[in-house]
Amino acid sequence: MAYSVDVYAAAKRVLEERRTAAERLLSLKKADVYAKIPEIKQLDSDLCKNMAALSVLILRGGKNLDCALEEMKAENEKIRQKKASLLLENNLPEDYLEPQYTCKNCGDLGRKNGILCSCYKEICKAEAQKELSKSSGASGCSFENFDLSYYADNGAEDGTNPRRKMNNYYNFCVTYAKTFTENSASIVMIGKTGLGKTHLSLSIAKIVADKGFGVVYAPAQKMVSNLERERFSGSASDVFQKKYSECDLLIIDDLGAEFQNSFSVSAIGNLINERLYENRPTIISTNLSGKELADRYSERIASRILGEYRKLFFVGEDIRFLKNR
Repeated sequence: MAYSVDVYAAAKRVLEERRTAAERLLSLKKADVYAKIPEIKQLDSDLCKNMAALSVLILRGGKNLDCALEEMKAENEKIRQKKASLLLENNLPEDYLEPQYTCKNCGDLGRKNGILCSCYKEICKAEAQKELSKSSGASGCSFENFDLSYYADNGAEDGTNPRRKMNNYYNFCVTYAKTFTENSASIVMIGKTGLGKTHLSLSIAKIVADKGFGVVYAPAQKMVSNLERERFSGSASDVFQKKYSECDLLIIDDLGAEFQNSFSVSAIGNLINERLYENRPTIISTNLSGKELADRYSERIASRILGEYRKLFFVGEDIRFLKNR
């Protein structure tokens, strides 16, 4: 799974905030208990001293180390039992002075014995969904609210039935999302504006992200702007380049809407080639025809997209226009 740097950073912050909150609460509990039950404060002090002595014993070693360790452990257990009894006598649970971390398994560290904890994976998934919603600005898009009734249920001039054709594309996208793997095919959605290309690509993105894959949604114009700013900033940073090239699924929305120059053509061409070479799935939506793709990005790039991506040719009338009519 390849999440963006932003997702990993956000997940780290969540874990740190959880630990800080748990430890702050524990500190308040201790202050209250120590004031009411001074003997517990002394018992905690004795435990700390024993732990320090235990460390010294381990460092020194010696023939009688095992015996000394067992005696120390027994003494510590007596102290813990006495402490638990005092808490119960004062109507407090035995673990009242233990940190109450959100994740009992890893103590909100995100790892246990060097293995990623399930809580960390869930946090990453949640943060990935937040990033997706923020970057797309269309958190309401889902398969559930994709309305096929906006597509005409009759024969078009070319003999196709728009609703039937879009229903087939809808079913394809649902299956694609539910069965997505890191080796899934790439898709290019072609058609004029307002036909549901962004809606379906974001619907795919949500399900794929919820499966734990790293998904990056990028309007072509913003993506090129980010890459260009990074390239000519004078720094050695390649955060955006890695974000777009290494994610499990990249969605380039509205390809062709970006400002065209030599950098934009090169950046998009390189990104498409790199992801194809690495067998990383990409979904492209565009209003451009095959000829327009070739004219804008070169015959080679157009051939890569039209020849190696699964092509979905969207039909119908502008849904945004129909909704406001």
